[in-house]
Amino acid sequence: MSYTFQERSKALALVVDDDASLRVAMEAALQKAGFEVIEAESGREAIALFQAKKPDLILLDVIMPGMDGFQTCSTIRDLPGGKHVQILMVTGLDDTKSTERAFEVGANDFISKPLNWLMLGHRARYMERAGRSYKELIKSQQRLAKTQKLAKLGNWDINLSTGKFHCSFEARRLLGFENASHSLTFEDFLTPIVVQEHHNVKTAINNAVNTRKPFSVNYLIILPDGSQRHILNQGEILPDDTGAAEIMLGAIQDVSELKLAEEEIRLLAFYDGLTGLANRMLFHDRLEQEISKAKRYKQYFALLFLDLDQFKRINDLYGHHIGDLLLKNVSETLQKCVRTSDTASRMSRDESETVIARFGGDEFIILLPDINEPENAAKIANRILHEIPSTYDLDGHDVSITTSIGISVYPADGDKPDILLRHADSAMYHAKDTGRNNYQFYEESLNAVVTERFSIEKDLRKALEQNEFLLYYQPQINLATRKIVGAEALIRWIHPQKGMIPPDKFIPIAEESGIIIDINKWVIQTACQQNKKWEQLGFPPVRIAVNLSGYQLAHQNLIQTIKEALDAANLDPKNLEVEITENILMQEEANSINILNQIKDLKLRIALDDFGTGYSSLSYLTSFPVDVLKIDRSFVMCCTEQKNNLIIIRAIIAMGHSLGMKIVAEGIETEEQLKLMTAYGVDEAQGYYFKPPVSQEDFVKLLEKGTL
Repeated sequence: MSYTFQERSKALALVVDDDASLRVAMEAALQKAGFEVIEAESGREAIALFQAKKPDLILLDVIMPGMDGFQTCSTIRDLPGGKHVQILMVTGLDDTKSTERAFEVGANDFISKPLNWLMLGHRARYMERAGRSYKELIKSQQRLAKTQKLAKLGNWDINLSTGKFHCSFEARRLLGFENASHSLTFEDFLTPIVVQEHHNVKTAINNAVNTRKPFSVNYLIILPDGSQRHILNQGEILPDDTGAAEIMLGAIQDVSELKLAEEEIRLLAFYDGLTGLANRMLFHDRLEQEISKAKRYKQYFALLFLDLDQFKRINDLYGHHIGDLLLKNVSETLQKCVRTSDTASRMSRDESETVIARFGGDEFIILLPDINEPENAAKIANRILHEIPSTYDLDGHDVSITTSIGISVYPADGDKPDILLRHADSAMYHAKDTGRNNYQFYEESLNAVVTERFSIEKDLRKALEQNEFLLYYQPQINLATRKIVGAEALIRWIHPQKGMIPPDKFIPIAEESGIIIDINKWVIQTACQQNKKWEQLGFPPVRIAVNLSGYQLAHQNLIQTIKEALDAANLDPKNLEVEITENILMQEEANSINILNQIKDLKLRIALDDFGTGYSSLSYLTSFPVDVLKIDRSFVMCCTEQKNNLIIIRAIIAMGHSLGMKIVAEGIETEEQLKLMTAYGVDEAQGYYFKPPVSQEDFVKLLEKGTL
């Protein structure tokens, strides 16, 4: 597709003068200036020609028999389309009164006889250009008024046959062209986009033209003053009567505020509000990155898990204010220790950053990358034990504190984040058991993790065949009506010897072993069949949500599995929803978009689960076909106690609703939480306040009740 076009038509000028020789001379001057010219010898003829031809410029003599130039000008201004036409009055009068009257009746300018023909051409071109710009401004304002009323957007369109491009004044303003004197071309429209994203934007638009499908693309622009804006550009194709692509209509929106809200969410969600250290979420992300790097380069790293000894006693004795001051002081000490101690123990290749995180309460964890040997971790642990003072002076109180440290080392103590953290945690408790204020390395004898894992994996392979799995259903409630509108299907494993095994114990093992594919297939089939049974019992349709793992999202048979389950149960696709977490989407963006678009083509609803615990990126929200944002329970459960959580929740709700998404709150357990979520505009909710996950028999009883 080419974006370079040329205007083919000429501006039309109407010459009005009772003197034929002057008309001929003016016509020649205007034609030389690039105009097409028509002429009239009287005011009445001029009015008739104006109504028929709608010229862009009128050269109007003042002194004429019958209707003079003043009367003609006034009459034209009152005609349809006459308000904004450019009128240049030609006069032999040189008095102030005549000049004032010319402007009173609506002339844009006047020129005195004898005429300078060269200047006449220049003046005419200038006035026509000014008139064209003014008309464009009026049209833009009209389009803008309609657009603002609907969506507060700047609009644009391009004729794909002629290449004629138009954008509203608001669109020009958003792109920094509000002061441009020329009509924008499509290339002008794309110019402000940052170089890195220019190709992607043009590709998205070209694909829309070729496929006749709408497009949506988010990108960064740089304005003439050097400032930046985040733009969301969406468009679609309008065909002509034959079905061929004729016009592309689009709208751009300044989403900088949404982007800022997103960044605020990132800051609040990834950093501890008290100490400014990384929090658990950010630490997990950095730990996964370090594992990938260590695997690639065959390196070692260590985790130091710290817990302040008898910290609860300090809170009880001095109050939480002193406890918070202590945590801040300890965090500063840890940062100083790591800055001065870990540099010498680091390898030079692919330098990583040491990460210090507060895990909550009085727990801290340190990621030491690129250690040469485990003893280097021991040196840093020793330094921390020596540097943390036995007594802090906090607001006049002498507060004594010690710490216990557990150490796990990659890969000897595990190659998965959860295992390494669990082993460091076990070693920390071992340090407490051996007298506190010391460090301990993890030893395999501290727990039976490996043995338990093999046992669970072996039993998992038989569980499906022996019908040991059950689905429980947690109702989802419409907060406006309190009616049950859906349920999340949650798997339970009833082990013949061990009883009920929670999902967090067997799902990770199922994913690592590949058994998760068969388990998820069973979940989807069972959920569809059960939902159809409820429908056959006469209950109103409900939507059942099933969770998809990253392993399954990447599996090539997922779409076929969903199709077969829907067909076998004869279930309406709108009654099935799939839930995916943010982190899963970000692992394989291109593949995820493809798979989710295929799911969307099946008419299923897609929910983004645990929203707020990952990157919460606007680019992902606009790239993926997501219908629902589920606010993570960790924010909801603490929303009445932590102001930061309320800020995050409100930002998520505003962001989701602005993108046309439904908002679901997870983990509601109290009346106060429910009232807050309702007040903030959450659409649906689930949690123990309504009901915990229940068996299908008990869920039927809930459906009979209808509301909760």
